[in-house]
Amino acid sequence: MKAFLAFFFIVPHYILCNAQELSSHSFISGEDVSGNQFNRLEKNQDVQELHLDIWEELRILRDLVVVQGIELRLLSAKLAEFDSLFQVQQKEITVMNDRLTAAETLIEEMQTEKEAQGAEIKLIQQKLNIVEERLLIHIAHVEELQEKQEDQDLALQELQMTNNVSKVAFSTSLLDSGEGNTVNLEYMTLVFKNVFTNIGNHYSPVTGYFTAPIRGVYYFIFTGHLASVNNFLAMRLVKNEDPIVLSGDRVHDIYREDNVSNGVVLQLEINDVVAIQLGGDIWDDTYHRSTFSGFLLFAL
Repeated sequence: MKAFLAFFFIVPHYILCNAQELSSHSFISGEDVSGNQFNRLEKNQDVQELHLDIWEELRILRDLVVVQGIELRLLSAKLAEFDSLFQVQQKEITVMNDRLTAAETLIEEMQTEKEAQGAEIKLIQQKLNIVEERLLIHIAHVEELQEKQEDQDLALQELQMTNNVSKVAFSTSLLDSGEGNTVNLEYMTLVFKNVFTNIGNHYSPVTGYFTAPIRGVYYFIFTGHLASVNNFLAMRLVKNEDPIVLSGDRVHDIYREDNVSNGVVLQLEINDVVAIQLGGDIWDDTYHRSTFSGFLLFAL
C-alpha cells in the first residue's frame, strides 16, 4: 500500500520536473535560434498534450490504487476472518487430538484389560476342566455306589421276602359254623372253611388249596370225624392232584363214632398245591373235629 502511494506522488513530480526542464531548455534555445520558433510551438503543444496524458494516466493509476486499496482491505478482512477460523479449527483439531490421544490410551487400557481377562478366563477354563474331570470321576463313583446300593436293596428285598415267605403256617376246620355231615360219593376236594391261622395267606378257604410260596420242605396233617351208622370215611392228601397219603374208617354197631388222621412231610416247589380230598361222609361241629393244617419247616 505504501509503495503504491509513493509511486502515486513521486512519478507525477518527476514528470513535471522533466517537463519544466524541457521547457526551459527549449526557451533558451529559442533565444539563440530565432528561426526555429515554429518548432518550439509544436514542441510546447506536444509537451502540453504529454502533460494531459500523464495526468490522465495518473488519475487512472490513482483510481486503480484506490480500488486495489479497497480490495486489499477486503482481502485483509477475509484474511483476518480466515485466520480466526483457522485458529478455531486449530483449537478444534487440538481438542480432537486430545480426544484421540485419550481414546488411544483408553483402547490400550482396554486391550491390556482384555488380555488380562483372557488370561483369567483361560485359567478359569483350566480349573473348570479339572473340576469337570473330578465331577466325572465322582459321577462314575456315585453310579457305582448306586449300582451297589441297588444290588444291596435287591438282596435286602429278597431277604425280606424270604423272611416273610418263610413264615408260612395255616390251620383250619371244616365248618365255620353249626354242625353236620359232608358227603362225597367220589373223591372231591374238601374245602375247610373255618380258618384258625393263615400266616402269609397261602391257604384259600374258597378253593381248599394250599399254594407253596417258596421252594422248601413242608409238614401237613389232617383229621376227620365219622358219626354216621353204616357209612365210611376216606380222606387223602393230594399234591398237584396226585394222592400222597390216605386215612379212612367205617362205623360199626358197637362204635358209632370214630376219628381218622394222617400227616406227611413234603418237598414242594413254588406254586405246588396241596389239598384234602374226601370220599364218603365226614362230620364237623362246634368242637372242630375235622381239621387240615400245615406249615413250612425250612426253605431250600
